Amino acid sequence: MIFRILFTLIFISSTILAQFEHDLSGGYSGRGGNTDFQYWNISYALTSYGDINLGATVLKDSEFLFAFEKNNATWAGIENYYNDQQMTLKFDLWANGTISPFLIAESSFDDALGIKSRSNYGLGAKWRVLGDLLSVSAAFLSEEEEIVGKNSIHLYADYGDSLGVTAYKDNDNLKPVKYSRISVRPKLKLPIGENFYYQSEYYYKPAGDDVLTDWRNTFTIKTAEEWLNIVIKYNIKNDAQPAPKVFMQYDPKYYTEGQKITFANPGKGKASLPSIDRDLAESEKDGYGQYYINNYKAADSRISIGISVTF
Repeated sequence: MIFRILFTLIFISSTILAQFEHDLSGGYSGRGGNTDFQYWNISYALTSYGDINLGATVLKDSEFLFAFEKNNATWAGIENYYNDQQMTLKFDLWANGTISPFLIAESSFDDALGIKSRSNYGLGAKWRVLGDLLSVSAAFLSEEEEIVGKNSIHLYADYGDSLGVTAYKDNDNLKPVKYSRISVRPKLKLPIGENFYYQSEYYYKPAGDDVLTDWRNTFTIKTAEEWLNIVIKYNIKNDAQPAPKVFMQYDPKYYTEGQKITFANPGKGKASLPSIDRDLAESEKDGYGQYYINNYKAADSRISIGISVTF
């Protein structure tokens, strides 16, 4: 429902609002020869703002935001060595007032974190604590998440002195899971001198024990051209319950009751065996079935340097 409302507001904004701002930024890094690594990132934001006249009703000081960001890397011929993307739609009413209600919808994926898709939508409000310098936003979100299952099941067998992989399988039993989540975000905009600008946003998103945090830092250096800036981004994410990465179980073709080499005693294969973050009981409790599970890491960080064009 909120997606439909936001897309309707997109159309209204594009036909009625007269003031638009576009921000495009990106960066690239590559190396060839003895290694082959290519990385690029791009982000785009469209902001339209003004009053929306709907007959006898006027939506004063309204602001619509469409934001898109993508990061991609290839390494040694491996396409999508890591690959993530995020898209945000947001509509603010009384955007520059002390209290500003908003509608928001987000869609994203992140291969490096095992997130095949994550989407949410909801209602919230922003409180301008110190004008443009400091604000706090809070929203109630309905979220749906699906994790990556391709080649995630690893079957193991007793090789005599070690436990080794015999086959890889897709996990077709992974279904989208729905949450009700709260999002709280303080935001600091701090100009430092005439040519340097710092922005910090900290997202705290609990859904019971499943807590997501995302600390986004942006350093902007102005150039002699008003439309061109140098942008440095530093991002730290944390997931209190990271997604399962590897689902491990014995290969039924080779398993023998009472065998000496097991997940508890993997022999010489211990060094190559992923760490076990959830045992059979924990995996069953979390709804994944009878597996020994290795999780993705809880913390993830990124830094990028690029340029930003505003028009």
